[in-house]
Order: sequence, then structure tokens, then C-alpha cells
Amino acid sequence: MPTSDFLFALCQRGAERALKREVSVTRPSLRPAYQRPGVVTFRSDAPVTEDDRIDAVLARVSGLSLGTERDLEVACARIAALEPPLRLHVIERDLFRADEAPPSHPEGELASATEDALRRALPGVFHEGAVAQPGDLVLDVIVAPGDPILLGLHRHTKDLSPHPGGRYVYEVPADAPSRAFRKTEEALAAFDLPVRAGDVALELGAAPGGGAYALARRGVTVLAVDPADMDSHVLAFEGPGGARVTHLRMTMDAVERRMLPERVGWVLMDVNLAPQVALHAVARITALCRASLLGAIFTLKLNDWSFLDRVGDFVAAARTMGIVDPKVRQLPAHRQEIVLVGLTARGQQRSESERRRTE
Repeated sequence: MPTSDFLFALCQRGAERALKREVSVTRPSLRPAYQRPGVVTFRSDAPVTEDDRIDAVLARVSGLSLGTERDLEVACARIAALEPPLRLHVIERDLFRADEAPPSHPEGELASATEDALRRALPGVFHEGAVAQPGDLVLDVIVAPGDPILLGLHRHTKDLSPHPGGRYVYEVPADAPSRAFRKTEEALAAFDLPVRAGDVALELGAAPGGGAYALARRGVTVLAVDPADMDSHVLAFEGPGGARVTHLRMTMDAVERRMLPERVGWVLMDVNLAPQVALHAVARITALCRASLLGAIFTLKLNDWSFLDRVGDFVAAARTMGIVDPKVRQLPAHRQEIVLVGLTARGQQRSESERRRTE
């Protein structure tokens, strides 16, 4: 298999500078090279292989960079020299931030046309379908109007999204009232959280209700805390098993134990506070639910990208709340924010039990 002196990383449009700052700390041997909105390549002091990647909070997908080609025919010749079979991921880099694309934007059309052309030109080179399996060698083909084609390789592992560009596949109903629906669905998928119908969740900063709606549709009963109005459709919605959303109109610092259900399994937070302030406030809430808590999903606002320098502090704060192995990532639905997610020991036991049942 090929080696290269370069790695690529896909990120959110607008996060390129912050990604380079993050990598300068975590991988100081890498130096920024080629850049377009939503993608950055880095030169390595030592050759890299398809098994190397950039473990950065802001990197959705990363791997060995094979460089760029303007001509599709030349790109096909280079791909044909690789050892098949390959899992083909054709990705349009972000042209807009989450939910900011104009209605006229033909999202996915260029990627679809490029994939069709590659499969016609190179029969037998690619696996059927785009959903990667652990161990697959994935060919990343990154495209955008007017850009050269950027080719990359990465080895798929179970902690990565199996879909092109680190994205996730789910239905967004037309009546979802906010981007929080997407953020919640992506967090559940990205971290394979063992949320079950019949669970109870406490959501802090819930209005207008996108996250609560995503949970209720899964059969999770939600107590939504926010001084602002909740969407009337969300409050009227009844999910599987009679799951409902109840609105507690107050700020999170006013929540008392007597207001909460007996067993709260999940705590979600998405509030407009600096991360360290938000985590300090939510620590009091998680303490009220400690006996039954399974896990947490905390969306942290990065009003200044330099807050990324304190990710270690955020992870340490989550551990004090009983979260055993906290993970931090920026997901496709995010803007200038990240998510901190993890399970308690009780949640890990449930996850392990469910894993054994499916084996």
C-alpha cells in the first residue's frame, strides 16, 4: 500500500484555523499544507500510512493524503494502482455551516455524479455500497465546485462514522423545531449510546425542543428545562410507550431534586454559557441524579475557539460527575460548538449487556 508525507483532515467550514491550532499541540510534528474551507492537509516529518490518522476534536475524518488531481481520468489512473477492494467515500467538503445552505443549493449532486463516474470507470475496484465496515480501506474523494479532487485513504474503525465525510444518516422530520434534533441524533449515533424506549431524560436548555423531540420519538420521556417557550407541537407529541415532553419553565440553576422524576437516566445540556461555567452548573444537576444516571450529552459553546485548549479540563469535570470515559467531538450538525459525551458505570453495564445480546 502507498505511503505519503501528508495527512488530510475534514472539518467544519470555519474551523480550519482552530483545527491547525489543535493539531499544533497534539501532533507538533505535523505542519499545515494545503487548505480549503472544510479540509486541511498536514505535512509529516515521517512517512504515514493508511492506518495513521489525526485524533483531533475538530477532525471528522482523517487519513493519508494522496494529493490532488484536476483531471478525473488521471485520478482514476492513480486509484487503479491501489490494491482493491476499496470502500468508496465521495465527499463534498462543507460549503456552508450546519443548516445555513440556501434552499437552492444542490447538496450532494457533485458527490453523486463523481461517484457514478468513478464506479463506471473502475469496475471491480470498489465494494458495493458506501457504508464502511471495520477494517475496510476507505478511499476518500473530496470534491467541491471548481476545486481539484483531493484523494485520501483511511482505515475504518468502529469509533468512526461509516458514512462518507464522517456524517450520519437519519431522518429529520419537517416539524423538527430546531437544529438540536440533528445534534441529538448525531450524538446518539456517534457514540452508540444505549438509549432505550422507557428511559427518562432531563434536558437543560431545551427550547424550542428539537433535542427533546428526537428523544420522545424514540420513546424517551423528557423533562425539558428552559425559561423560553417550547414548540407547541413538541409538547403535544406522544411517542412510543406514551413518551411525552414536559416543560419546566426555569433556568437550570433553579432546578431542585423535588422537581425531578425519581429515576433520571440521561442528562442533556445545550446552554449559551462558556463551557467551564456550563459544566460547573450541570455538575450540581447530575449530582441530584447520580443514583440512576446512565450517561450525559453536553453541547459546549465555543464562543472563542481557544476554549479548545481546555478540553482536558472539560473531560476532567465530566469524570467528577461519574462519567467514566468522556469523549469530545465536533459533529456535522454543530456550528462553533462541540459535544462532550459519556456513560456512567451503570450506563457502561447496560451498553455491554446490549453488545453481548447482539453478538
